[in-house]
Amino acid sequence: MSIHNICVFCGSNSGLDPEFSTKTVELGQYLADNDYQLIYGGGDHGLMGKVATATLAAQGRVIGIIPHFLVERGLALKDVTTFVETKTMTERKEKMLHLADAFIVLPGGFGTFEEFLQMLSWSQMDIHQKPIALYNINGFYDPLIDMLQNSTKMGFAPVENLDLFIDGHDLDEIFTGFDQFNHVLPMKYTN
Repeated sequence: MSIHNICVFCGSNSGLDPEFSTKTVELGQYLADNDYQLIYGGGDHGLMGKVATATLAAQGRVIGIIPHFLVERGLALKDVTTFVETKTMTERKEKMLHLADAFIVLPGGFGTFEEFLQMLSWSQMDIHQKPIALYNINGFYDPLIDMLQNSTKMGFAPVENLDLFIDGHDLDEIFTGFDQFNHVLPMKYTN
């Protein structure tokens, strides 16, 4: 699978660890330098604003997708390559899924968790076969990964589901993981 468009899910806040912002800016520069187009949630605050601004500053291409009610609240970064305004949050995620070849999930809050888990759930049901990487900066996602592992230990998720996402601590791990990714359906969906 060829990857050109990378959707980044991340917080509309920057978080308390300065590394979150540093690594987000590095990601934006990396995307531009390696000719990946960024797809993101269209916001101008927090890590969302930082990844878009860094990509644009490095001469990269950015598609911002944001629902109308957030535009009305003045939270949009409209000065991107392509600006898409949607009616709902659901429409936003559907457009992101349609346009993206892969996903990177930076640290964030409840909305970021929901985006990751929805893409993971859709992957396990074969709605898409695209790689998903948690950018696990300073172990931010360790508790979530523990919870996902626990769901397999307790019999609520097939162990194969743990192979549907990449636990990446740096950009090399993430992009090597993308190159090696092989989407495998859990057995319960292959009968």
